[in-house]
Amino acid sequence: MKNLIIGSSSNAVFYYAMIHTFNNDELNTAMNNLNEAFKEPIKLFVQNDSRWNDYINKITKPNDNEYNIVSVKGLETLIVNWRSGAGSIPSDGITPALAVKWFNGFWPWDSWKQVAAATLFDEELAKANMRVLFDLQIQSNDTVRPQDAGMIIDAVFFNKDTYRGGDGGNWNERNSKPPLSAWAVWCIYEEHNDKAFVEEMYDKIKFYHEWWYRNRDYNKNGVAEYGATVHPLNNNEDEKILASAWDSGMDNAPRFDRAGYGKDDIGVKTYDITNEKGEVIAHTVNQESVDLNSYLYAEKIYLSYMADLLGKKDEKEKFLKDAEVLKDYIVNNMFDEETGAFYDLQFDYDNNTTRLLVNRGKAAETYIPLWANVATEEQAKRVCDLIMDENVFNTYVPLPTVAKDNPSFAHEEYWRGPVWLDQSYFAIKGLRNYGYNDEADELTVKIFNNLDGLLNDVPINENYSPITGKPLNAPGFSWSSSMLILMHHDLNSTNK
Repeated sequence: MKNLIIGSSSNAVFYYAMIHTFNNDELNTAMNNLNEAFKEPIKLFVQNDSRWNDYINKITKPNDNEYNIVSVKGLETLIVNWRSGAGSIPSDGITPALAVKWFNGFWPWDSWKQVAAATLFDEELAKANMRVLFDLQIQSNDTVRPQDAGMIIDAVFFNKDTYRGGDGGNWNERNSKPPLSAWAVWCIYEEHNDKAFVEEMYDKIKFYHEWWYRNRDYNKNGVAEYGATVHPLNNNEDEKILASAWDSGMDNAPRFDRAGYGKDDIGVKTYDITNEKGEVIAHTVNQESVDLNSYLYAEKIYLSYMADLLGKKDEKEKFLKDAEVLKDYIVNNMFDEETGAFYDLQFDYDNNTTRLLVNRGKAAETYIPLWANVATEEQAKRVCDLIMDENVFNTYVPLPTVAKDNPSFAHEEYWRGPVWLDQSYFAIKGLRNYGYNDEADELTVKIFNNLDGLLNDVPINENYSPITGKPLNAPGFSWSSSMLILMHHDLNSTNK
């Protein structure tokens, strides 16, 4: 390396790049690419500027000087968290948060929410972010869990866990995550009209959809429960319930409190699902969750769109028929007229009784039927009233994951009250689905203005206090960024 002396009236330009590799082969490939690129460094930086300007033009709005920063900051976060395939990861994807070591992997519903935003500015990144989980979808010849054929596992990392012959600590096959993949693929199709990509993904998503009913529907009534896989760590009731809560993505939500609330609430229990040979293949909790079944309803609708596009008429009709049956079940069994909200339905399988879990209080799952377009018009109006009520969901930062009037509300305790922006987006998009665009715009602006630091140089965080707007948990968080981009995209617009 040559010594460089910079005098008082001279200047110098330095070009540098940072790389992280997992083995010597990857290092050698990366260094060769860098050496080639830096033969013409100015050209490289010009290309980079062009790419960024193209991204920014696609996600910002003319003359929106006040809130364009929201989308630009979200874009910056997603690009910083973009990682190429390496180790056990087969392709590119966007990790949840670079700044937190245990978030440098891929989770399904994180990835699919990120797809919905990424497709607005980079089609290939969005597609890669879809493939990264489905490339690791469990197959029927899997040596570890063939009983989970079709499943998308909860978390994948560059090094697998000990059960897969690796030494990783975060790879997790104890549960899955809510089914949003069909929605994400359809977001890509609506933006780019790539029929071939829909065809590539259709059978894989259908395979995953079928897994939910085989491994998450205890009484085989076509209505699913969250649950847990047969796994060495799911070895007692507490661990099975924990994995089931992870299955929902709402890890410590009050509806998964094992003890329940009140004398008529039997609490959370698990039941074993067996196959035709009597072998245990999964465990589920004793409650049919309204959010899960709303997601599955939406997935049937999106799969019907795909089937129609691909000329699969019989499959389209089957999805639509099944969707109508599920919709009827949700609107007639999971809505409480007195409180005007949706709740999970608890089953006491031993005594063949059911109970709507009103006693667990109102929480974010009441929004999801609106996002999925499963609620009736009257039910949507009742939920809208709750969303706009300052004593329920319309807090300083709107849309806490547990309602302000819920006895379990704790504004800084993960899924027991903080604002998670994915749920906020689902609520706001749900309002738009039913024509409540003014209310949706009002809540969006309130979120943008009251999230502490959003409109200046503070990173976008994992979640926020609904009372103070204080950023909580992981900074530089991808799905928060994605949802803010989508909220900004829809602001002052009617439902697309």
